[in-house]
Amino acid sequence: MKAHSTFLLEDLIVAIDKRVPVEPAAEEAPVSGAVKERRFGTGPYVTSSTSSTTPPEVVMQSFPSYYRGAPEIDRIVWKSYTTARTAWAAMMRGEIDFLYDVAPDALEFTKNEGSVQDFSFLKNYVHGAVFNSRRPVFRDPRVRRALNYAVDRSAIMDQVFKGHGLPASTPMWPQHWANDVNLPNYTYDPARAVALLEAAGLRINKSQGNPNLPPSRLRFTCILPTNIVSFEPLALMVQRNLSQIGVDMQLETLPLEELNRRVIAGEFDAVLLYAVAGNSAGRPYALWYSDSKQNYPGYQDEEVDQAFDRLRKATDDDATREAFHDLQARFLDDPPAIFLAFTETTRAVNRRFEPGVPPDTDPFKTISEWRLAGTPGPRDSN
Repeated sequence: MKAHSTFLLEDLIVAIDKRVPVEPAAEEAPVSGAVKERRFGTGPYVTSSTSSTTPPEVVMQSFPSYYRGAPEIDRIVWKSYTTARTAWAAMMRGEIDFLYDVAPDALEFTKNEGSVQDFSFLKNYVHGAVFNSRRPVFRDPRVRRALNYAVDRSAIMDQVFKGHGLPASTPMWPQHWANDVNLPNYTYDPARAVALLEAAGLRINKSQGNPNLPPSRLRFTCILPTNIVSFEPLALMVQRNLSQIGVDMQLETLPLEELNRRVIAGEFDAVLLYAVAGNSAGRPYALWYSDSKQNYPGYQDEEVDQAFDRLRKATDDDATREAFHDLQARFLDDPPAIFLAFTETTRAVNRRFEPGVPPDTDPFKTISEWRLAGTPGPRDSN
């Protein structure tokens, strides 16, 4: 390496997958549009087949030379279900052994089902309404701070996420070892929000000749993806909170492909996202560093860049903690979004398997070490 990077070691938790084009043999007939690939990775399993059915079924075989030892389970079959209810029903019938994501409305059933063990943990993704910082109205940090004070995160946690998670005020992973828990987070303070908006020159105006629109001090559109269960109630609660301070946030739902296109093109005022925060600061760096190619919202803050640079180059724990603290503090002072919540997810495992991890840990991370309860040795599993 040409330079030190603190992010590298923390990012090695992610499996590495590399694809290399392969020239077809002379005797092989070329297929239009098809490119043969050879894949290299660091994971314990290799994809051996993918069915042509809809939804597809993926079969993975164990990799005997995996650096942590050959997996206990030889074969894994991944199946997709159209709804969470049908997946849960399949588990109750014994058709599947592992449910990757338990729907919130099924949690009570899994907790009372003796054949299933639950593993709930905080996901390293943050919900947030991200501003397009290129829009003139969002260039003033007082406006962005005001919108953060206007949102009742405690009510959102109770009503949308049923208490499963933590409220968020920054994009930094709260379980990172350098996280400063003593920094003040955004509290619900509508009066302070109004004062900041008034100071920024945003006062209540009439509906500009449109009788169907309420008077407001600020009006913008927030786009969000269709068919994601938690997004609509989350957006409606944020919309309701903002309306109480005279801010009219219009909602527009889009298919995920169109939403991604508009975000990349910068064709949005705000977007409700579920963005990876990562176990490392490298993920927020990729999204919020000024010169990053993934900084689609156009957020620019010199102090954030400097803190990221110091964090990336930190060579000891003290320097890392100091830079991490400065990042958190600056994101609070100059927020690029209304960060809302880090939420829990739950995976369910049939009790005939022993994942060997505590209840608040992701069992998928140790799937290569699973074994049948009381019976060592590799076995097949769906």
